[in-house]
Amino acid sequence: MVDRPSRPLLPPYDHHSFTDPIREAEIDWLPGATDDGERTFDPVTFSVVYARLEGILSEMTETILTTARNPILYGAKDFTCTIMSARAEVLSMHDCLPVHVGTMDPALRFVIRAFRDDIAEGDVFVNNASFAGNAHVGDWTMFAPIFHAGRFVAWAVNKCHLIDTGAHIPGNVDFFAGDVYQEAMHFPGVRLCRNHEPIPDLVRFIAYNFRFPELWHGDFLAQLGSLWTCERRVHALCERFGYATVKGCFAEALRYGERRMREEIAKLPAREIEVSMTGEAIAGFFPEGVPLKLKLAIDPQAGRIRFDYTDMPDQQAFGYNLSYATARCSALQGTLPLLDPSIPANDGALKCIEVVLREGALAGIPTWPVGTSAATIALCDEVTNLVFKAWAEIVPERAMAGMGEYCAANFFGSGADATTGEAYAHVFYLAASGGGATARHDGLPHMFGACIMGNMGYESIELVELARPLLVWETAAVTDSGGAGRQRGAVGVRQRIQPVGHTMHLSFCGSGHTCAAFGLAGGSAGAGADHWVVAPDSGRELRHLPNAGEADIAPEEAWVASTGGGGGLGDPRTRPANVVLEDVRDGFVSRVAAREVYGVVLVEREGRLEIDAAATHALRGRTS
Repeated sequence: MVDRPSRPLLPPYDHHSFTDPIREAEIDWLPGATDDGERTFDPVTFSVVYARLEGILSEMTETILTTARNPILYGAKDFTCTIMSARAEVLSMHDCLPVHVGTMDPALRFVIRAFRDDIAEGDVFVNNASFAGNAHVGDWTMFAPIFHAGRFVAWAVNKCHLIDTGAHIPGNVDFFAGDVYQEAMHFPGVRLCRNHEPIPDLVRFIAYNFRFPELWHGDFLAQLGSLWTCERRVHALCERFGYATVKGCFAEALRYGERRMREEIAKLPAREIEVSMTGEAIAGFFPEGVPLKLKLAIDPQAGRIRFDYTDMPDQQAFGYNLSYATARCSALQGTLPLLDPSIPANDGALKCIEVVLREGALAGIPTWPVGTSAATIALCDEVTNLVFKAWAEIVPERAMAGMGEYCAANFFGSGADATTGEAYAHVFYLAASGGGATARHDGLPHMFGACIMGNMGYESIELVELARPLLVWETAAVTDSGGAGRQRGAVGVRQRIQPVGHTMHLSFCGSGHTCAAFGLAGGSAGAGADHWVVAPDSGRELRHLPNAGEADIAPEEAWVASTGGGGGLGDPRTRPANVVLEDVRDGFVSRVAAREVYGVVLVEREGRLEIDAAATHALRGRTS
């Protein structure tokens, strides 16, 4: 008989399996895993090696973009690549989604503890389970250990949002899934490859249980190609500079990240504050809106930032709950944009930001087996806006107004092509919400939400119409949707989509519909998101749709969805009149709002809008 090691189960209710840092004793059996390499090397070598990491990550990213089969990957780019240490520390991230920044390490910690001394060269593992440290069930996170001459160097990692992983409805975000048994299929640390070869019975099992198996298999191969591209490039790096130098540079990168973050925190004031806001109103769960509250403490001397989420409301039996990974990430993604952007996005820096979470909280550590399928969006965006609000009280000169959130415009449509009978599911990334204004800049457009912050792409309308039986009639800026201010919030975007020859089923759970993005220092809130069904020819509204639920769009109907705008900052009447004029010409601000909100009077002369300086001066009561 084959002697196989006996391994205890890692129960899903034991959150220490993914929250606690990896100890040396857990990886000291792996050759080189605890080796930090050389401690002394010249700065030029360190700079070259560390910069090479970004180059490798860029190549990993391009591999997925050019070989993936689903538009959510090759079009919208809903994925992130990274390289991690043996202790499950992120060494570098490049061109990543904010919501992925803090969600890689807990998922890898679970894998390391699940497999212990059964990790070898050529292995690939997957973890998409939120109770095993992953963000949510839709994020298919894969890990490949990299060895050089038999010694461990690093983990190659990528996280891709798959279009379907076997849920009872097409797609992976079921707002009304009360527990994990109603969600898609969970793979809590499963080996998918040995000796650089996929395990056939697992591939067959997955293909039988996922919709669109050929598309999934293409995406799976794209992820494998990305991981193994990283492996080859890291091998070449070790051949060029030597194993000890490369490992030493990796360890120094974490020390450097920590030094830079501590230096940045030392510049902040010592403060402790508590902030609250009311989030999205959700029928049947939070009809008056979600009551959100957190505490933020800054200790410049210790170089620590501490968030306390223990006063968040209790978890509910639906998919709105945050996972541990996304609850932590909501604080990170609401903090990093306000700090020096040259600080490395690695775990040396991130460990200086502590997030205290309560078990059983809506934004905390969920209690098994509650649903978390929407954990990366919606509530995650709302909590991040609350983090922005907290920072606005502490460093108003760096503050950012609230941003439009991930709304119903960006959710699932599904159906079948009337001609071929081929089924499809699609996540829409044709219309994005707007970013909040800062003290020096208007809000950035096309942000989608705090979970994305512009790091995903718009899909090509033409490619969507080629890949799906849909007509995209319109994408356009929503006039006056950006919060007014000296610096204006970015406007939202409207889309109008009609299914061709079939009924399209929508499944959605957006936020930012009842809780508009807040303004600061006299700036106004951005417009909220909304969506409805119209008659395509006349544009007549047939019915209004809620922020969460399901709906069918018949072939003689069209779905119209508007995303939310970002909040404004400062008195709108101090916005330069010539800038307001450009906003009106661009369709971002109406002539009525220019006059009534910004105090700028515009007249048409020879078919061109111009400022009526005298009328504007009189209306504003001073020179513009």
